[in-house]
Amino acid sequence: MRRITGSLTPVRAQQDGTTGARVLKPLTAGDPTTVGPFRLAGRLGQGSMGIVYLGYRSTRPVAVKVIRPHIAEEDYFRQRFSQELEAIRRVGGFHTAALVDADPKAEQPWIATQYIHAPSLLELIQQHGPVSELGGWWLAAGLADALMHVHSVRLLHRDLKPGNVLVATDGVRVIDFGISHVGGSTGLTTSSAALGTLAYMAPEQAADSRRASEAADVYSLGATLVHAVTGHVAFYAQMPAQRTLDSPPDLTGLPAALADLVAHTLAFDAEDRPTAQSVLEEAMGRLLDFGVPADGQAYPPLPEAFLSEVRDHEATPVEATAALPAPEPEPATPAAAVPQRTEPLPAVAPPRPATRAVEPSAVRAEPEPALWATQWRNRMKGRRSEYGG
Repeated sequence: MRRITGSLTPVRAQQDGTTGARVLKPLTAGDPTTVGPFRLAGRLGQGSMGIVYLGYRSTRPVAVKVIRPHIAEEDYFRQRFSQELEAIRRVGGFHTAALVDADPKAEQPWIATQYIHAPSLLELIQQHGPVSELGGWWLAAGLADALMHVHSVRLLHRDLKPGNVLVATDGVRVIDFGISHVGGSTGLTTSSAALGTLAYMAPEQAADSRRASEAADVYSLGATLVHAVTGHVAFYAQMPAQRTLDSPPDLTGLPAALADLVAHTLAFDAEDRPTAQSVLEEAMGRLLDFGVPADGQAYPPLPEAFLSEVRDHEATPVEATAALPAPEPEPATPAAAVPQRTEPLPAVAPPRPATRAVEPSAVRAEPEPALWATQWRNRMKGRRSEYGG
């Protein structure tokens, strides 16, 4: 990859005072201004594996991850990058970010994916606390559906966690799957290294990354649900050796029904865990019990604080006004004086009477559970043939 030097267009970088949503950060003097066919507008984030930029080839934004030089030098990484790109191209489904372009032969390999303008599940949990049981089942369904699509092309995620789950008003999106974490969040790049994040990692994956499997991804799904519903992680580990032990997870605060599913996903032996399809079927069945409709749902069944931030995040421009330096911080505005948006938000229908508590945004005024059930059963019937189940 050829680095282009010169003056960089300043990009306003600040944090929204009302929602906490992160706005684009400016490029630094050492950053490229183009990668492949993409013009870079600013930084979205960085990690041990590389730096993620907001880029444009046309008017649609993309997320461009540029691999760090020391990782790009690893023969193992180059081999895996090339092998898995085609598989990633075939990953479909509503719950994943689509691959746009990539160059595995560049001096610093890069990968461009669909940019999803939404906060992460981790950010929402840290700012607003955990979700309810209903929200947990909704997350379980979306994450299981995403894993089914990833696994259908013989690809693994390896690092499913709240930080890699984006929450939008129309559903969750799983990002950074497959090749995106070949380097691992630990910075280790050998074929036998422990790749992933320890708090959400299956014990066999912690012992040897070559043993990562679909069952390991399901394990991470269960650990993610624990964090989302309770606000705490299921495991506290500082080194891979701690995750190789058959230690019980901390399920404190999980509702009984959800705890039963999660306990099975966190089984020590991989063969004792359910498949992603089984998790999806269980979650959809529970959503039916809650009376959540399949069609015409205004917003997902998440806490109102989550939904308010997600809506405000989506309303915030992806790229702030350029050609001007970042403004000086202004004094905090009292809560009562915060300007209101001029465009009204879509109305959220009141909940239907139910024996369980349902967030106000979870259902329509006149849900049709029979139609919802029929659509779901037809959907799952097609899924079994689609995925060979």
